[in-house]
Amino acid sequence: MKADAHGRARRAGILGEGRFLIFSGGQGISSLGDSIYFIALAWAALTLTHSPVYLGLLLTTTALPRALLILGGGVLVDRWGARRVILGSDASRAVLILALAALLWLGHGSIAALFVVAAVFGVFDALFYPATTTIIPSLVRPEHLSSANAVWQVAVQGSMILGPPVGGVLVGLAGPGVAFTADGISFLVAFSALLLIRAGGGRTPDGSGPQTKATGGLRQQVMSGLRVVGADPFLRALMPVAAVLNLAALGPINVGIPLLARAHHWGVGGYGLLEGGFGAGILLGGVALGVGLKLPRLGLSVMVLVGVQAVLLGLLGLAGSLPVGVGLCALMGVLLSAINVSVISLVQVVAPPDLLGRVSSVLMFASMSLTPVSYALAGGVVAAIGVPGLFLSGAALEIAVALA
Repeated sequence: MKADAHGRARRAGILGEGRFLIFSGGQGISSLGDSIYFIALAWAALTLTHSPVYLGLLLTTTALPRALLILGGGVLVDRWGARRVILGSDASRAVLILALAALLWLGHGSIAALFVVAAVFGVFDALFYPATTTIIPSLVRPEHLSSANAVWQVAVQGSMILGPPVGGVLVGLAGPGVAFTADGISFLVAFSALLLIRAGGGRTPDGSGPQTKATGGLRQQVMSGLRVVGADPFLRALMPVAAVLNLAALGPINVGIPLLARAHHWGVGGYGLLEGGFGAGILLGGVALGVGLKLPRLGLSVMVLVGVQAVLLGLLGLAGSLPVGVGLCALMGVLLSAINVSVISLVQVVAPPDLLGRVSSVLMFASMSLTPVSYALAGGVVAAIGVPGLFLSGAALEIAVALA
């Protein structure tokens, strides 16, 4: 009877992985709440200060602890177990955001409170991100791992598309306090969903408890993750590639696209369509991989996809019409989705299960470390050689990485 149940689950593919579907559903709702949170945070900051400078500092206050602490977060995931870390992070963020909502409801909101919440939120993000990468292999069978990563990306990206307009409506109709309340409730939903399931049965040990005995202090544990990356040829090559690709692509995508829309007089509506095309492409790519589309020879496939995506990035800088730009953004989104899912799946397979949290955090640190540099360089490149030059220079750097 048990064998028959396992057989039916295997034939059902990713749809037969009930524990993973419950987890991704709960966290998808939480991601929707996160998107609402950032809209409410930005609007509350502007309402309280009327200053874009404070808004920029507020977003930096969230990003810095996340980038600086994510290596330590990976250690704690391996030490305490991914499930326990996610439960603690969800519960803590629920209390944090609901407390902020209560302050706003009572008329005691202040910019200082927003900065405190933003900083603490970034700390819990540093724990949460490596934990999600670590727990997924323990919720699915090995043959469904790539599909699970794709479904996870669809859930997160879908919430990022839906969240901003929902957040805008909530803030516009009822104020930031209601939006923060919705975000706090979303964390409680994710917390409750994870309580319903137990990890284990996949490739990794049970994610509900410690996966390896902690030896040495935090610094030694971080170094053990770095040593694993340094000793494995694939991981050793992947980390600098991830950092350089983010350096090449994030500036043109996040800074260049709004500048492109303004340069061609497409307006904010055109900017929204470009971003919407990009998000729709990521969703489409995730759905394709989620239903079982497989890429041959993942390592080689990733480099080919990077090269093609680079060509599209360069063409986007030369696009003279909005429909062409939207189409290029959509194609880039499809390829970016395939690249992200493939890289995450490769890391989950190659990394030792008891060190997966640390290895994942190293990858995330590599991906995040040059993001501020990419944004800063983008402005200088545009001033020197124009908006098309920004896209072409980013494309050239990506192609160089793909050929290296």
